[in-house]
Amino acid sequence: MQAAERLKIEEVIAQQGYYAGPTVGVSMLPMLKERRDTIVVRAKTEKLKPLDVALYRRGNAYVLHRVLYPTPTGYIIRGDNCYSNENIPEEDVFGVLTEFYRKDKHYYCTDKKYLKYAKRRVKTYKFRRFFVRLWVCFKAVVKKILRFFGWRRNNNGKESNV
Repeated sequence: MQAAERLKIEEVIAQQGYYAGPTVGVSMLPMLKERRDTIVVRAKTEKLKPLDVALYRRGNAYVLHRVLYPTPTGYIIRGDNCYSNENIPEEDVFGVLTEFYRKDKHYYCTDKKYLKYAKRRVKTYKFRRFFVRLWVCFKAVVKKILRFFGWRRNNNGKESNV
């Protein structure tokens, strides 16, 4: 298929009732791994609920993120591996994740095990965010200490004493 002939995901959902394909990006880690897992997205038929995973467009990119809670005009959404919320208008969301294949296993988004994971992922956000910030600060301090003592990275990525 030529690039000009490719259908947009919205068009595929409108024609077939669903879209199935791979994921790209790391925003939904650890649930979905880039180019390994397959998602099945169906058309949004009703207002999404907390823990639903919405598909929407941001510019030319498709984004698959979890709904934290609905607002009167849309949704507050965040990826499982992201640390900032987005306010997405209702009209931008056109699909909802209904199932996915992770490695060779098939999961429905209504499964108890999946919902337990989703609740835990949302509930532990502040804790995870705190440790990510702590880790970033720790790495910055270590980098400054190493620079102070003359350690630099070579072009091949290995550290050396200059």
